Amino acid sequence: MKQLIITADDYGLCESVNQAIESCLAAGAMRSTCVMTNMAAYAEAEVLRKRFPAASIGIHWTLTQGQPVLSPQKIPTLVNTMGEFFTWSELRRRVLKRQVDPAHIRAELVAQHQRLTALIGPVDFWNTHQNVHVSPGLFHICVSSGQELGIPAMRCHRRITMPRRGSATWYHMWHPLYWIKGVVIDQWSLWAARQGMAMPAGMISTPGYGRGKAAIEEMMRQVRWPTLKRAAELVIHPATSIVGELFGQLRESRLREYAVFSDPGLKDRLWEMGLITVGFESLYLRSTG
Repeated sequence: MKQLIITADDYGLCESVNQAIESCLAAGAMRSTCVMTNMAAYAEAEVLRKRFPAASIGIHWTLTQGQPVLSPQKIPTLVNTMGEFFTWSELRRRVLKRQVDPAHIRAELVAQHQRLTALIGPVDFWNTHQNVHVSPGLFHICVSSGQELGIPAMRCHRRITMPRRGSATWYHMWHPLYWIKGVVIDQWSLWAARQGMAMPAGMISTPGYGRGKAAIEEMMRQVRWPTLKRAAELVIHPATSIVGELFGQLRESRLREYAVFSDPGLKDRLWEMGLITVGFESLYLRSTG
């Protein structure tokens, strides 16, 4: 069977997101989510293991939104004068200028992980909010931290590019920076695999389809499944209502994704296409079997 991991990011961000993710997990097609333990609604993650024992639950490490878990005085190179994390653009600028202490990053990652394990027990995988680890100076810190904490898997940012029009090769020719970044990510992913991190085959990227994943079945038909040795991951960000000050550029798309992935019939329709949805445990079974 072709295997797909559908992961909802941002659990803990707010009630709207938590409600949407729980509804999507209950519908059955989605079997994976990750938690922002520095945000206001994170403690509701305690119910996830009880209500959805078959779901994969990961840590959504956050360094660019909200306040840290640690006291700002302990990690001064990560926060502004208000004690809040810098924006992603500012953090990236500071990392490139070597104004961020790697020890502060590691300490905050550990604190966020400890907060989640206190609620749910062992964490199944890790990734980062706004993909901040996919950046020079941050990738290796996050991978080594995940390994030291015993987190068995991580998100793989290899791109499984399925444009709506034309081929992946055509898309790369017209977007050379996208292709170059993909080459770098491939090398980083190989390094992470050598460190023992289990990963999906990559993330499904569908340029031209727009946000919202309304054409989910069409998208899945475009994937070259026979070329993939492991499950592919599709990342979503559902919400039941828009909370503008928290959502940034992802607003209406969250509502559309909620409608698509809370549909109980989606799992059966994907199954009829020969596609089974799994969690990150499929990677552990493959790596140990």
